[in-house]
Amino acid sequence: MKIRHFIIILLLCVPCVMSAEVVARYGMSADAGMVLRGSIIEKWIGERPVLGGNVYVEFLPTERMTGLRQYNNASIGLKAGYLNLTNDAVLGSAFTVYTYLNVPFVRKQHFEFGIRPGAGLAFVTRNYYNTVPDSLMYVPGSIQYPISNGGFGSYTNAFFTTALYFRFPIRNGWSIDASYGWYHISNGSIRQPNTGFNMLNGEIGVSYQPRYDTYSEPDPMVPRGMYDGKRWDVEMSLTGGLRQAYFADKRFFGIGTMSVAAHWRPLSIFKLGGGVDVFYDGYYRSVYKDFSSSNPEAPVTLYKKTYLSESSVGNCFRVGISLQPEFVVGNFTLGLHAGVYVFDPIRNLEPYDEAQKSGGKLSRGVFYKYDIMNAGVRQDGWLYLHVVMKYRVTNHLFVQIAAKSHMAKVEFFDAGLGVAL
Repeated sequence: MKIRHFIIILLLCVPCVMSAEVVARYGMSADAGMVLRGSIIEKWIGERPVLGGNVYVEFLPTERMTGLRQYNNASIGLKAGYLNLTNDAVLGSAFTVYTYLNVPFVRKQHFEFGIRPGAGLAFVTRNYYNTVPDSLMYVPGSIQYPISNGGFGSYTNAFFTTALYFRFPIRNGWSIDASYGWYHISNGSIRQPNTGFNMLNGEIGVSYQPRYDTYSEPDPMVPRGMYDGKRWDVEMSLTGGLRQAYFADKRFFGIGTMSVAAHWRPLSIFKLGGGVDVFYDGYYRSVYKDFSSSNPEAPVTLYKKTYLSESSVGNCFRVGISLQPEFVVGNFTLGLHAGVYVFDPIRNLEPYDEAQKSGGKLSRGVFYKYDIMNAGVRQDGWLYLHVVMKYRVTNHLFVQIAAKSHMAKVEFFDAGLGVAL
């Protein structure tokens, strides 16, 4: 994405902010942080820290904003920023735009402390396809070529952050703001290579509230011990999308998720439930044989992660059960689901070298030991994480976007519809 395109997006947002009858706080901050070692190849990381800056606007709660008031008078914000990713030649820079929620834990006259989750987009200036030499672009194994960026396979990526924030009100609407937390850039394997980019980052800045002398903060809506609306719901969702498995394949595979879950809502801002998830990943139908063969039964990927001895649609399906805490703000819901596979036909087929030696007979149970920190040992393991964002269109219909991962490694993004009963 060109810098001018990024500026145009920001300018389009300005009329919406200026014309809305809202109470807002405006600010700017500087960034400094470090790349998490192990998230990308060491030789791509530069010697200097991650550096950058941000501008942001936060919309303060009013009497009508019941969702924000239920979160101890949270504020919702829109932030645009720049990050230098330590190595100009290979990693380049990132331009970010995302929404976030400031949820206060403690609020005093001259001190505020809370958590700040956020999600949006990151547009990077360097990726694999504009750093690798043409002669090595689709050669297996060339991803680690010294000047090739294997962290990003596309210019446009998802951006996630979770940080602890501090605010120190000074006087006349001015405040000093600070935060520290985890930041992640990834395209969810939609285009490979995609090791993603993880960092710990801190911000410090100042903000100003123009209407500080007339704004009166509403009383927070303290949730009662039992939600006075519908206490139970059952949801069903169906989502889908595409992903790549390996950059040298230049092939896309269909993916999807079908979920059924029941939730108990003890508080208006919180639901707790459990569900059954059925995942489909078309990559696992592949067989590693002769990639150059014209035989339609030949493999469709060169990615030596899973030792597949035969083509089978059954290898594409995995079934899990998950614990599903969810947070509700108005029509928005954020779910942080953690699950365990109860049906996983490929668990004995990863990692490739180990499974090949055993002939695909590792004989693992539901729970087994695996290496989650070593990027060279490619396997998913028995635990999956499913970050789900929903927006309720009607009382019974919602749209959903989700990211499925194994620890910090995203397997895929998908999107679709769901119904609530």
